[in-house]
Amino acid sequence: MLATLALVAFLGAIVLIAVASRGSDSSSSSTTTTVRPATSTSPAKVKTVRKAKAIRVPLAPAGVYDPPPGDGHENDSQVPNAVDGDPATSWSTEHYTHGFSKEGVGIVLDVGTSRLIGRVLVGTDVAGSRAEIRLGDTPTGPFRLVSENQLLDGTTAFGLDKGATGRFLVVWITQMSPSLGEAHVTEVRAFAGPSS
Repeated sequence: MLATLALVAFLGAIVLIAVASRGSDSSSSSTTTTVRPATSTSPAKVKTVRKAKAIRVPLAPAGVYDPPPGDGHENDSQVPNAVDGDPATSWSTEHYTHGFSKEGVGIVLDVGTSRLIGRVLVGTDVAGSRAEIRLGDTPTGPFRLVSENQLLDGTTAFGLDKGATGRFLVVWITQMSPSLGEAHVTEVRAFAGPSS
């Protein structure tokens, strides 16, 4: 009987420990985690940036620019061919058989009024000559350099310096095509505004 009582007491103690243990487990595991719903925000407004359309500037022939040591002429009658809208016609420099020793020679085109010009396209049917763009306020100069010097091949785009303004635009040829000894300009187009 004594052994039975001891066994009952022992089992009772085990049950009490188990209940106490379960109670503490349930209290420790009963920690609640609060999940807050994501704050709803209105969709971000997407700003559409439209690139400004390039505005073509009409060009009219104004002559040639052939300062000393040049004689002031360089196939003057062909200048309208560079702005006639026909790439099959061109203005060409004179033929330089023994090399080109001048600083340059060019055609002068009238923009109509002094204005901001951002980009100029120069076409050629003879690769190998070099040119740059200059601007001025009178058809006889002085003219300011407003672009990099570039090789002409097909259609060459000249981005002009920021804020480049003028009424008269010069396509200034600084090197002739080595294979031909002359330069050809088939078509010149100018566009208003910044080059970007």
